[in-house]
Amino acid sequence: MKSRYLNVMAALVIVSLLLSLSGCGNKAEQETVQADTITVETVVVENMDITKYTGYAGTVKGSDEVAVMPDLPRRVTAVYVTEGQAVQQGQVIVSLDRSKLDAAVQQAEAAVAAARAAQAANEVQKQTALDNYNRIKQLHTAAAVSDQSLEAAKAQYDALNTGAAEAGVAQAQAALSLAQQNLADCEVTSPISGIVGRVDVAVGDTASMQSPVAIINNTADLEIEVNVSEADISFIQAGTTVQVRINAISEELLTGTIKSVASVADPVTRTYPVNVSLPNNDAAQVKSGMFAEVLLGTQHRTGVLGIPMVAVLPKSGENTVFVVNEENRGQAVIVQTGLNDGIYVEITSGLQAGQRVVTKGNTLIDENSLLDFADGGLAQ
Repeated sequence: MKSRYLNVMAALVIVSLLLSLSGCGNKAEQETVQADTITVETVVVENMDITKYTGYAGTVKGSDEVAVMPDLPRRVTAVYVTEGQAVQQGQVIVSLDRSKLDAAVQQAEAAVAAARAAQAANEVQKQTALDNYNRIKQLHTAAAVSDQSLEAAKAQYDALNTGAAEAGVAQAQAALSLAQQNLADCEVTSPISGIVGRVDVAVGDTASMQSPVAIINNTADLEIEVNVSEADISFIQAGTTVQVRINAISEELLTGTIKSVASVADPVTRTYPVNVSLPNNDAAQVKSGMFAEVLLGTQHRTGVLGIPMVAVLPKSGENTVFVVNEENRGQAVIVQTGLNDGIYVEITSGLQAGQRVVTKGNTLIDENSLLDFADGGLAQ
């Protein structure tokens, strides 16, 4: 019996020792876990200006861009320009078939000559009729001719003095001018100086009065039209600088200027057209027709507390920020946010200027995490 008692006691001592060793091991592991640190990046909360930007899509075009429309539906006989070529105002870019139009001009010139000859003959006849009327009038005064003879002489003179001959000349001259204009319209010219953006016809095509033969634009100064919603239009003012993103050129933003702001909404879209001017240069190589996004500053806050947006973590419907405390640990703080510009966000409550918040690594930490800073520093 005594031997059995001693065996039980020995077993209890061994179990107790094992449990003690296990507890020490767990405690050592916990101390090891607590001693582990997580490397993070931080920034100091500070006052800043924040502008909310809203992007609106538009298409780039030359500030002077003209679709050259022919005035006659005739066959194209020559094309003198190519796309990308510089042209001057009045330069011929396309020729149309002028057959029969030369003959029409000659015929109209002949008609003018005939009308003028008729006018000259009428002048001679009118002078003769006037002389005859004056002579008969004198005879009538002397009672040498009848009233009927006087009236007949007067009627003959009046018939030659109606202006019909002059009207004939004017009509013939108008017909000549029209024929000459039709002939001139066979030479389609550029209405402005600029660059040939597109040529839409080839030799042998029939030019249509409803379709352009070419597009001429001046890409030294570009223009973008965007349609702004009624919620944002009150924040837009002419003369304000804006940022423009053209992905076809570069990810870098270009700077434009608001040229005009419509005061009346489009009746169909209920939006307000806003024109943005965009200077161009050889380095930018912006071309008419490219897609552009105009970033309009619609709201602005000055001197507000701001932090990078990446520092804010949405949790359970609230926004949480980890603030570095004196023990170099992250303390979760619920904040209220305001405007953001896509990079920084306004903090309306929950933080104070000078506090340090975690911006990178904040998804890996909790309030028990010991923080190590990427720049090697510690919280102040």
